[in-house]
Amino acid sequence: MKLKIFFQIFLITLIIVIIFAFYYSFIHQNKSSSLSSKNNEGDIEINTNKEISSELQNIEYNSYDEYGNSFYIYAEKALAELNDQSQNNIKLFGVVSVINIADKGIVNIYSEKANYNKLNNNTYFIDNVRIEYLNKSMFSENLDMIFTEKKSKIYNNVIYKSDNLILYTDEIFINHITGDIKLEMKNKNDKVKLTAKNEFIN
Repeated sequence: MKLKIFFQIFLITLIIVIIFAFYYSFIHQNKSSSLSSKNNEGDIEINTNKEISSELQNIEYNSYDEYGNSFYIYAEKALAELNDQSQNNIKLFGVVSVINIADKGIVNIYSEKANYNKLNNNTYFIDNVRIEYLNKSMFSENLDMIFTEKKSKIYNNVIYKSDNLILYTDEIFINHITGDIKLEMKNKNDKVKLTAKNEFIN
């Protein structure tokens, strides 16, 4: 009789130990894993918020140089370079720029994107670039406006349009000091392609 009671107690104890071991091994670990996952999600949200904090909407910059030229740029959205500790390099989207070359005229620039340096104003316009200057229109995929060198370079699929003609060339240079425009072909043997809208050009 005592042996039977002892055996029953042993079985009950064994069942309790198995249940406890099962609970600890599976249920408790799943809770810990779930908690860890939630903590990781919190970390991701924090990182995302940091990235969002570097985004600006409807930004404007104005500057002037020693020659009396003024530079204005507007963007629908701007993103600061996260790896740039000085935060001088800005990626712009939906860009409009107005440059007033003293005593020469105003240059209007439009592009989908641009890389802008707040320190020296050097701006690299990218994608569907349109330039309006001296009643002329120029189209390209790239425009590098280098204020540190007082010049601009227009390149990649360049088209130069006036009232009477259309020119296809490799590169166009604009001098920021004189306001002069220079068309060039990379291959010196090639010539600028010209399409006249009228039979005679006066």
